[in-house]
Amino acid sequence: MATEAWTGTYEELPLGASETSSQLIDGGAIDKFADAIQSFNPIHMDGEWARENTPYPDRIAHGVMTTALMSKPLVQFCERYKIRTALLSSSSKYIRAVVAGDTVTTEIRLAEKTDQKKRIRFEVESKNQKGEVVMVGELLEQCL
Repeated sequence: MATEAWTGTYEELPLGASETSSQLIDGGAIDKFADAIQSFNPIHMDGEWARENTPYPDRIAHGVMTTALMSKPLVQFCERYKIRTALLSSSSKYIRAVVAGDTVTTEIRLAEKTDQKKRIRFEVESKNQKGEVVMVGELLEQCL
């Protein structure tokens, strides 16, 4: 299978450039994620249990599921600028739980370029459909 030639360069990447992606996090999405990572805590799997034992109105998504939502806008960024990258590190701070039924919008913004190593750092912010921040973080990528 032939790989499309991407001709973008590190030097052409504009600081402040951003990409955004939205995703509905419903029960089916949580079930699939739980199965993929083999994590079945009732706070994630059982809405009745969550209502009776937590302050949440329904089950909540795994934190790392919210972190994983960084991937789509990163792919979109790479596609727009025709670059390839490799993930070096990511960090996440969870501000608010993502409840089943929430739509999470994740934005990545190119915050820094390290010229000597051709590394790029993105600031990340995810919000629910109410505009409430649910996660902040960052991604460090190596341009290939």
